[in-house]
Amino acid sequence: MKLKYWLMLAFLIVMLLPVVAGLSLFSLYSYYNDQRSLTEYVKLSGEMAPIEQALSDPDLYRLQPSDAYTELSALAGDQVSFELYLPTGIKVYSSGGGAWSAGLYTVSGPELYRDLYDLQIRHRTFSLKKPVWQKGELIGIYEIVMLRGEWLEGISLRTSWVIGSAAAFFILLYGTVISLLSRKLFRPMKQLMQRMDDFAKGKPAEVEVPVRHDEMGRLIGQFDNMQKKITRTQVQVEREQQEKELMVVSLSHDLKTPLMSISAYAEALSSDSRLDAAEREEYRKVLSGKVEQMKQMIGELEMYTALGSGGLELELLEVEGEEFFDMLLGSYVGLPEQKQIAVKSVVRTDHMYKVHPEQLTRLTDNLIGNAVRYTRAGGVMGLAVIASDQELPEWIHLLWGPELNDYRAGGTLILVQNEGPAIPAGQLERIFEPYVQLQNHGDQSYAGSYGLGLSIAKRIAVRHGGDLRMWSLEGYGTLAACRLPET
Repeated sequence: MKLKYWLMLAFLIVMLLPVVAGLSLFSLYSYYNDQRSLTEYVKLSGEMAPIEQALSDPDLYRLQPSDAYTELSALAGDQVSFELYLPTGIKVYSSGGGAWSAGLYTVSGPELYRDLYDLQIRHRTFSLKKPVWQKGELIGIYEIVMLRGEWLEGISLRTSWVIGSAAAFFILLYGTVISLLSRKLFRPMKQLMQRMDDFAKGKPAEVEVPVRHDEMGRLIGQFDNMQKKITRTQVQVEREQQEKELMVVSLSHDLKTPLMSISAYAEALSSDSRLDAAEREEYRKVLSGKVEQMKQMIGELEMYTALGSGGLELELLEVEGEEFFDMLLGSYVGLPEQKQIAVKSVVRTDHMYKVHPEQLTRLTDNLIGNAVRYTRAGGVMGLAVIASDQELPEWIHLLWGPELNDYRAGGTLILVQNEGPAIPAGQLERIFEPYVQLQNHGDQSYAGSYGLGLSIAKRIAVRHGGDLRMWSLEGYGTLAACRLPET
């Protein structure tokens, strides 16, 4: 249940429960009072009978001296009193004595005749009022009042019981509300504060929070998601920082060699007068080549940085797949032939694609350049573009087929396969990290000439909404697969 609805219901229950408890207690008290009154009435009826018989004497209902009521005085006591009235309302006798006994007190007619024959049960007394008849004529009325002694004796006990019950009820209600609030609100807030404190101190969360479906549960879940996102961001920032540091070190190392060559050849050109014109021209060509090499290294670094920073916006153009990829793969036909490498090329797609032609060409250049570099002379290299609804080329290894089918779900694959040395399975993911120099058996780096080619290719694939993976098998070669979304 949502917390706000739970709180609204809890407040309603807290307001209604005292009312219900009060009504229940009042009903219970009334029931007990009725039952006790009935018991007392049955007991006192026997005591009233002789008094009623004595008070039914017609001779008592006339004005006369108090000595005529001497025998009645013996019937009265601490628990019983009675009064006698004439039909006109004049009180002729009161067991309590006093000024009223001489006929000086008169009761009005409505008051005198009210509640005749009805036993009146009051908090402290029972009272019964009856008329006295003689030869069909009303000659008087008597009223007997009996004190409820046993009832009055238990008042303090019942009062204590009622107060104790009310106090116990409110304590129970208060404890229940506090317990529920603690379970629904206070405890989750404390757990959330503890998790926030642990996160601020860089410690893992020590408190395991059960799954909740209310607002506090969602709040804790959102905090956990935020914490995970911040943690991932921190890990990514640290990894990127490490990459930057590695790139700086690697770039410094890679630039050192051409700079030393440039410095040596420049010094020779400027100071060695024994060099003839041909040697000087050769030195100038070497210097020019080293400068171009440095420009290429810096250009790749700039491209890698731009693709990762988001500052480079790729304007994707919609192209017809078969025509575009036929032209793209056709431009590489002559390159493998220079090393006497046989090429198997196939394009199977009729989909439309949104691509950046220049960047996708750069991606393909890097993949095919690596494949040519590591394919042995006289070997075979495979190039293919296969849509999601087309069969894979027959030259794809059977072990890779199921994984490729799962990988290309809903997308088109650009496949580049070579017959070079296998990449160890543990290094297939690291091959896309910048300047990671993983060495093969021939002491050549898999990462390319400058260590950024595959990293750039990976980022280009991701910028197109796709991905780039590699499979490698000893004795068979390596397969690079770039997945592009279809439109």
